Amino acid sequence: MEEENSFQFGVEIELLLGSRKKTHPNWKSLAKDLSKRLVKAGIANHINDSNDKSADNYREWSIVQEVTIPSQPGKNLWGLELVSPVYHIQSYWAADLTTIFNTLHSSFNLVASPHCSTHVHISGHPLPLDASALAALAKCALYYEPALDLLVPAGRRNSTAYWCQSNRASPALRPLNSLGDCLSLIDVAEATGSIRPVVEAMNLFPAASAYGRAHGKHKDFIRGKVYKWDFTGMLASSGSTSRGTVEFRQPSGSLSAEEAAAWVTLAAAFVAGAMAVGPNLGGDIGVQGASPEELWALLASGGEMLGWESLGGVEGLFERAG
Repeated sequence: MEEENSFQFGVEIELLLGSRKKTHPNWKSLAKDLSKRLVKAGIANHINDSNDKSADNYREWSIVQEVTIPSQPGKNLWGLELVSPVYHIQSYWAADLTTIFNTLHSSFNLVASPHCSTHVHISGHPLPLDASALAALAKCALYYEPALDLLVPAGRRNSTAYWCQSNRASPALRPLNSLGDCLSLIDVAEATGSIRPVVEAMNLFPAASAYGRAHGKHKDFIRGKVYKWDFTGMLASSGSTSRGTVEFRQPSGSLSAEEAAAWVTLAAAFVAGAMAVGPNLGGDIGVQGASPEELWALLASGGEMLGWESLGGVEGLFERAG
């Protein structure tokens, strides 16, 4: 794939784990143990105590405390998140995932938890996605939502999980009667030539919500971390330049390198495929969403655009979905 049409990504892997041989009094003790073992395995990393989002923290893997995962000190289990550096989509990132999970499984107990998830950030490289590309992805996120839902556990479908609600719950989209109306709204947002209206369509949050009332909001506001697709990373904040990422937040937790790699592959192929398919999705669409077969065709097209010979573990996600 030509460089101007390429992508970079980062992955965040939430884990509930404990040492096989040591009892740790807190998550920081566990994090230090894990950090040393990863370094020994050849994975450069550091502990990011404050969950600082500055660029320096994305030059190597980092270990962050994850407060949304209830730790279980009595069982020597602690919640944390492994945050990757920025990878080019054509790099040998899968080998790093294999090394990391080999290290985890050799020295730690990984426990499945509904509180764990895997988040994938995608950005254009070397140029960020523009309003047209972002709108194409937004329309595909809405159209292919029913098929994507089938690939994740029931607790991460529709709006059953607070941290990965349907983007159609956004106050901008919720009042609309049909999927076609939602796609038409995205077209209107794209026509402004600005990224912000597209982000607002996908990621507004109600001022009347408990969070909005607690924070003194008087009108609906942008908040992406509660939706399946978070576009807010495309916006500049605190006077800095935009990170230029879109985050796919719906995947469940990963207990193996194969699972984590499958979610990365799916997200990247989806974004690549959306660049071609999204512009052709319009308000005249007469169905409620794509079938699994249509989703597979989109992913296969995206993988081909990325120069991949196969979609690896993504096929397994479809097989488990039946």
